[in-house]
Amino acid sequence: MRSVVSKISLMMIAAALLLGTQFGAPRANALDLGNLESIGLGFSLDTTYQYVSNGEVGEGIAERGLYPEHNDFSIDAFTLSLEKVPTVGDGVMDLVGFRADVLFGEQAERLGFGFNSDGDGAVSPYQAYINVLVPSGAGGLNIYAGQFTTLAGWELIEAKDNTNITRSLLFYRIPFAHSGVRATFSAGSLDFALGLSNDWDAVDDVDDGKTFESQIALNFANDGWLGVTGYFGDTDGDTRTLVTVVGTMTLMEKVTLIADFEYTSHDAGGDRWGFAGYAIVSLADSMSLALRGEYVDESERVDTPDLELYEFTSTFILTPFESVGNFETRLEYRYDKADGDDAYFAGEEDQHGFAVQLLYWLDV
Repeated sequence: MRSVVSKISLMMIAAALLLGTQFGAPRANALDLGNLESIGLGFSLDTTYQYVSNGEVGEGIAERGLYPEHNDFSIDAFTLSLEKVPTVGDGVMDLVGFRADVLFGEQAERLGFGFNSDGDGAVSPYQAYINVLVPSGAGGLNIYAGQFTTLAGWELIEAKDNTNITRSLLFYRIPFAHSGVRATFSAGSLDFALGLSNDWDAVDDVDDGKTFESQIALNFANDGWLGVTGYFGDTDGDTRTLVTVVGTMTLMEKVTLIADFEYTSHDAGGDRWGFAGYAIVSLADSMSLALRGEYVDESERVDTPDLELYEFTSTFILTPFESVGNFETRLEYRYDKADGDDAYFAGEEDQHGFAVQLLYWLDV
């Protein structure tokens, strides 16, 4: 059983650090209290219960990296966020900003980087970077240095930024975050990004190879968006390439359609590709339905020959206090199937999963 005391202790440490920042002894480089209003503070809390047809308590569930628990009530993630957005102001320091997202709890350990606490949760600063704005007539060049989330794919780490409870098959086949430098620039309806980082999900690089990232995106009317992202680099002497294409469009302000295509090539591991399609339908002011279907071809991979994966998820989203917002209850059914490996899902070729989730957050 996971230690509740350990989780509470982590939250108390975070609160003490925040209070200490504001009320600690004055220092020569202490932040001017008059500028605190430019710093945004946010948090999010994600708690779930999940039951899987062929699951066993204490055993992980295939394709549920962030939600691997069967028949378990979990405090999956508590996230604290701090951000100062750089602006063109009166002083040079107005051009410098930062962001930090620190995740506490069970998912911090599952992300693969952070400070482990032997299964009782962890602390993971999955984003921590400095942001410098270089003014220009076209809107400005933003330069980021530190650790930041990936540009690839559509789904994100925090539950509140996704429409389904469980993450997609594709989500676990791309990096979560990168440590390095990134530059972004906007020109009209086009957005550009270019960066250089250590290996995927690596705080410290273990070899001399580096990973290059690039993205070009086109913004359409009615929240339409189309982006092509590429990652190219060496891992222990082997070349690895990732290309994702993501497109979104909204119809009649009630239906949002999303398509996510991903292709990965690795000299040592082989090739894979996959596609995910989403439909988010607004049923009423306080209710919506999120549907997701996926196919992933692993048949060319060295470790999973002939494997093909299918997944369908239906998530009902209820916002009971619409006037307040930022609180959701989600109910989900998910079906997974594996062709080419009859025992992929705990000795079965398929599995059924049911989950309920409570989310509450305050945005930065």
